[in-house]
Order: sequence, then C-alpha cells, then structure tokens
Amino acid sequence: MSATYQKFHERLKEERLRLELSQLEISQLLRMSQSHYSKAELGKRRLSYYEMQCLCETQANVFYIFTGEKCKEELQDVVLAYTYEEIECYLGILCTILISLHKNSMIKIPSGIYKKIVSIQYALMPGEKGKNVIYKLRRALNYNQVKMADLLGVDIKKLRNMENGKTLPDSEMLWHILEVFNIPYALLLKDKQGLACEISYLLQHTDESKRKDIQDSIESIHKLFC
Repeated sequence: MSATYQKFHERLKEERLRLELSQLEISQLLRMSQSHYSKAELGKRRLSYYEMQCLCETQANVFYIFTGEKCKEELQDVVLAYTYEEIECYLGILCTILISLHKNSMIKIPSGIYKKIVSIQYALMPGEKGKNVIYKLRRALNYNQVKMADLLGVDIKKLRNMENGKTLPDSEMLWHILEVFNIPYALLLKDKQGLACEISYLLQHTDESKRKDIQDSIESIHKLFC
C-alpha cells in the first residue's frame, strides 16, 4: 500500500532491540506466535488492530515507530494522570487554541504541523452515534465514500465497515491513514500514551515563550469542560 510502510517494520525491530526483548518475548506480549511476529517484523505480515493495542501496552515507543519522532517526557507527563477521554478533550482544546493563535498571527506554526492540527480537530468533532474517526473525517472533508475509499485504497464495502467499526484498521492501514490524512494512530487505537505524545509533540512545535501560557489556558478550560 505504501512504500514508506517499510519504516514501520524497521522501527518496530529497533524498539524491540532497545528493550532487549527476543522475538519470542515480544510475541508473547502481543499475544501472537513467534513466527507471526517474525513475519510482521520482516514486512510479510501486518499487525492486527488488537495486536497493535497490545503493542501500545508495552514499553515500546509506538509514537516513534509511526512517526520517527520522539516527544519530550516532561511535556507528556503533564497529561498522563488523566483518563483517555480527558486527554482526548485536552488535545481538542490544544488544537483549537493553536489554530486561533496561528490565524491571529500570535504564533507561527509550520505548515505541516498546522495541517496535522486541523486534521486532528476534524477527527475530534462530535459525530453520529456508532460512527468513528474515519467517518467524521470524511464528513468534515466533504468527501463521498467513493473518493474516501480510493484514498484509503479499499473498496466501498470495506470503507463502510471501517466507518461503522465492523472492520478495524491493521498496522498498515493505521500507517496509511496517518500518512494521507495526518490522523494519529492513537486516536484510532485509543492509546493514552500515544495521545499524550501527540500533545507533547504539538507543544514542542509552538513558540517556547508562549508554551507555558498555552498550557495554563488549556488547564483552565479543561477543568471547566472535561
């Protein structure tokens, strides 16, 4: 599906070696056989949605595996005490504040980061009951199912099942959604650690002189609404 997906396998192996785990040990953590994990590391097999959730529960830096970036621990530690739902709310507030400040020329955000922020805001919009991030994103972009399916490299039936949660994205689809739409894997996997890393990453790319004020503003709004 994506020529860049090879980086996922490379960083997956890199993280396993960093943690000093054998393929057998990490396969047990992911609740899969060693042979299946070995194939995943070689790019001959995708990790399922549930195997990806298990990976998020390990000490592996899944944010790094997907992005090649490492977030500052001191920034993500600010929100890790919250529940997943609270962290998601925090992220939504952060995106709204950053977009407002950027539009009013109070801060300058690199174009790539700004596109990511807008995409995250789309994904966090309230949606119809039973509809997920993929559906909300498609509606926000005003794409029909044919166009969305084409961009995701799937047929209409699979897209509908993905939007209804009947089909869950595997590792390659999560990578593709991130690559095409800037939607963090953590929002689809509901990964608390990954979402905290997203917040840290966005804060890292804001003007350091305004970072404390932004965090204080988020905390105040968060206490009121989350």
